[in-house]
Amino acid sequence: MRFRIEDLNVHVESEVKDVSRQGILAVINGKECRIDLISIGRDRVEFLLNGKYHAVRYIDSSSKELRMVVDNGDEVRVNLVPDATMASKDAGASGDRSKYLMSSVPGKVVSILAKKDAPVKKGDTVIIVESMKMQVKIKAHKDGVVKELKVKEGTNIARNDVIAVIE
Repeated sequence: MRFRIEDLNVHVESEVKDVSRQGILAVINGKECRIDLISIGRDRVEFLLNGKYHAVRYIDSSSKELRMVVDNGDEVRVNLVPDATMASKDAGASGDRSKYLMSSVPGKVVSILAKKDAPVKKGDTVIIVESMKMQVKIKAHKDGVVKELKVKEGTNIARNDVIAVIE
């Protein structure tokens, strides 16, 4: 995945190499890194990156930009550039990604709570993913109707995979 940190005018390339009970092995800008998740909440993530503690609090997120507060209290805006394969497969010609619910974590889908053509409200749990021995609720990002579920129970998913279409 490629993204841009707006406030620093920096591009970051990242790739998840392995997800296991011991942690996440990723390559960030060519450097191998180990990420150990401590907790994931609705608006906050705590983790160790190569043994150093970090906390990130989400202020606002849209389909194209994520605003968050990092360790020292500074606000950072991250402009997410969609993965080319996902954009061509799921975003269609319009490029509007606001209807796509994306996974916030990698893991295995253990439960699908939403049904196709069922209404959901922002914050309703759509699926539950097991990630790093924890069960993480992936919640609807907006009010709408579930038009399509892109995953099945038992499926392994990556962070930022499209898991549902909500219109």
